[in-house]
Amino acid sequence: MNVTKVCCQGCGADLEVDEGIRFVTCNYCHSRLEIVHDKSVTHSKLLEKLEKKTGEMADDLKIIRLQNELEKLDREWAMRSEDFMVSNKHGVKSVPSSAGSMVGGMVAVVFGIFWMVMASSMGAPGIFPLFGLLFIVVAVVGMVRGADKAEQYRTGKRAYDAQRQKLLLQIDDVRQGP
Repeated sequence: MNVTKVCCQGCGADLEVDEGIRFVTCNYCHSRLEIVHDKSVTHSKLLEKLEKKTGEMADDLKIIRLQNELEKLDREWAMRSEDFMVSNKHGVKSVPSSAGSMVGGMVAVVFGIFWMVMASSMGAPGIFPLFGLLFIVVAVVGMVRGADKAEQYRTGKRAYDAQRQKLLLQIDDVRQGP
């Protein structure tokens, strides 16, 4: 067993340690030390600095993981929100609204009523006024489906926003530390 003298990096005291020892606590200042055996010299290194750096790296890793979750959440919402979108006659997509569904449906209902009145007043055969009834039924179904789609979008958006806010708060908490 070879004993080596090293200097404590915490208080400067001389310490005698066995060559096989890798970690030691100073008897004087109670600093935790790592004993480094290089080819030409043996010296001590304060572990608190290493522990602090390790803690910082762990926090950085946690932030990166949370940021990755945030990016994943954003990508998933972008794909999911496409399912809720409505397209106009030119293929331009937009967020559905209950008001838009109601206005479009009411226009179609009015047209259906107008069709029925005009076809009946012109003495058209019995099937022509029924096209107006068909317009009305399609309009009502469209209003209900449009309002439902708008509500599904709002519900999904609220859930997405809440989860996103939660992740942002977690990132801020880690950055601010204990």
